[in-house]
Amino acid sequence: MSLENANVREQTAINLRGMTEEDLGAASGLSKVLGWPHRLEDWDFMLRLGRGLVATLESGEIIGTIMWWSFGERHATVGLIIVNGAWQGHGIGTNMLTTVRRLLPGRSISLNATPAGQPLYEKLGFVPTGIVEQHQGNGVSSPIIALDEGQRLRPIVQYDLQDLIAFDRAATGMDRSALVEELVQNAKGVVIDTEEGIRGYSFCRRFGWGWLIGPVAAETTEQAKALISHWIGTYGGEFIRIDTPTSSCLSGWLDEMGLIRVDVVNTMSTEPVVISENARQYFALTSQALG
Repeated sequence: MSLENANVREQTAINLRGMTEEDLGAASGLSKVLGWPHRLEDWDFMLRLGRGLVATLESGEIIGTIMWWSFGERHATVGLIIVNGAWQGHGIGTNMLTTVRRLLPGRSISLNATPAGQPLYEKLGFVPTGIVEQHQGNGVSSPIIALDEGQRLRPIVQYDLQDLIAFDRAATGMDRSALVEELVQNAKGVVIDTEEGIRGYSFCRRFGWGWLIGPVAAETTEQAKALISHWIGTYGGEFIRIDTPTSSCLSGWLDEMGLIRVDVVNTMSTEPVVISENARQYFALTSQALG
């Protein structure tokens, strides 16, 4: 780049404003340049559940994005942080994330960091709290996982909503009521049901190049495998993705099922989410952005 062009770039005003539905086409274009699988419909899904900012030039061109989702009064997640490659190194990412932190006072904020973004997040006070493994493939195997006596797998229905919200809160430590309600209405879901109530749940929806399994929560690893295996059996032969915390200990089993680990990202937080001692565990994310 010539010195003249560099001077023009330094003098160009970069503004932040709220993200709207009209911005999603440009935002989707930025993610495609990075090779991310997000469709326009995926961006729309996430904007319905949260809020976002876009960084724009004086011309109105969008060169950066960030989104966040508030879960109750104490927690939030941040994701889809993108800066056009030609404009990296100008503090745009720092400005966007700093602005979002000001808009979320008093909340513990979490994100899943790519290696490229991690130095910035560390500089802004985020610390590593876990690892997420991305698995994907065509699901070549889906064995029937036997459930304990008195447990059965059935489709989620509307009257499960409050029980699902409570189960999810126990598994994640966050109030994700709006997210769970959106999934009940617009995703496919199954629960492990007993006479004493729900013992686990999983959702599956269209995402990117195929299907995404998640979130998944259950009381035991075998229950989680049964919930995941259901979707592999349903959509075997089609592209399937699932993002699991390393703590779930599912990576080796997922490889055997034909969902191969292809990437790893670090979960980072401004402060850890405290989860009370209980039988519920979180086995798969809603997405890397939403957590």
